[in-house]
Amino acid sequence: MAQPHSQTLTSHKEEILALWAKRSIAEVPSASTGEALALRDSLPIYLDHLSEALANHRKLDFRSVFQHDQEGTRIGKMHGADRAANRSYVLTEVIFEYHILRECIFQVLESNGPLAAGPRDIIYDSIEQAVNDAAVEFSEVHADIQQKFINTLTHDLKNPITAAKMNAQIIAGRADTSPASLTSAKRVISGLNRLEAMIHDLLDASRIRAGERLSLQFEPCDLGTILQEVVDEMSIVHGDRFVMNCVGSEKGNWGADGIRRALENLIGNAVKYGTSKGTVTVALHRKPGSVELTVHNLGPAIPASEIPQLFQPYRRAKSALSGGKSGWGLGLTLVKGVADAHHGTIRTESSEAQGTTFFLNLPIAESNGVAEEALAKAKRDHFTQGNPTGSRR
Repeated sequence: MAQPHSQTLTSHKEEILALWAKRSIAEVPSASTGEALALRDSLPIYLDHLSEALANHRKLDFRSVFQHDQEGTRIGKMHGADRAANRSYVLTEVIFEYHILRECIFQVLESNGPLAAGPRDIIYDSIEQAVNDAAVEFSEVHADIQQKFINTLTHDLKNPITAAKMNAQIIAGRADTSPASLTSAKRVISGLNRLEAMIHDLLDASRIRAGERLSLQFEPCDLGTILQEVVDEMSIVHGDRFVMNCVGSEKGNWGADGIRRALENLIGNAVKYGTSKGTVTVALHRKPGSVELTVHNLGPAIPASEIPQLFQPYRRAKSALSGGKSGWGLGLTLVKGVADAHHGTIRTESSEAQGTTFFLNLPIAESNGVAEEALAKAKRDHFTQGNPTGSRR
């Protein structure tokens, strides 16, 4: 025999739908942007299952409970996917719609008095599960859309960049190229190299966000040489404002390309966020069992509360946003990815008096150490996956 609350919910289903639609349009900014409100198809199904749960006080056999939970999950996912397809929606609005639905249900069911604890708990649990399912699906669909966009964008950019760089190299290599034209050609090549690095950062940040470790090719290299080359390249663009503290060479097995890109990001950030025309100091120090690369600049400090989010993809500190500095919020994500791939660390210290310093610590990798592990992992990935192939403020 159906319980009163179940009967009320069933008989007033259209009223709840109407209340929810009216409030959603009035209170959720994106609700009026689509041709139809979400949950038009899934909400009646959801209310039917909620009515069933109220009627049975969840005292259902195992199969019925399992089927109910599976159906509830499907309904939540339907809502989340629908909202993700509407580009104006944000996650907080998806969640808020369910909060409005909960209030509308209580408004109808409590028209003649408050609900007992049991039915209230059933409704709260049901809404909470639906919110969770919708939020997960919304986020996953958005992540998939974003990844497809990134893959398409980076693929389309590679060909024109390669063509432009080849032509600039031809100009730089000609014997009759004037000194002024040679300088310009070198600047073009440097800018295009930087653009290529940004594309790589975008792809790698997406991999890191998906929980993957960067795949670097470990090989014998000299960190002192890498540091000098990066500083020389950055000097072409930013002028003679760099000070190097590096005595001798530091040789070992590291992912040279990854370290180079990490340094480019750290130095580029120091220039961007440091004192205008101020000195940027880069250094290489030997530590017990590791080497440490540091990049320091004077300028506004990074608030301690904002430091933890610096290495998260697409996140930029408030000081950067308010300062009008452009950026994707990917550089430090890539730096952390490089550190993780080496089983190293990245940290920062920042104060108004001392400026900002980033510390990239890398274990000294012998030929049978990190490099061997990275090679073994690459082979495993190849056989298990078929054919496999970061931000300041």
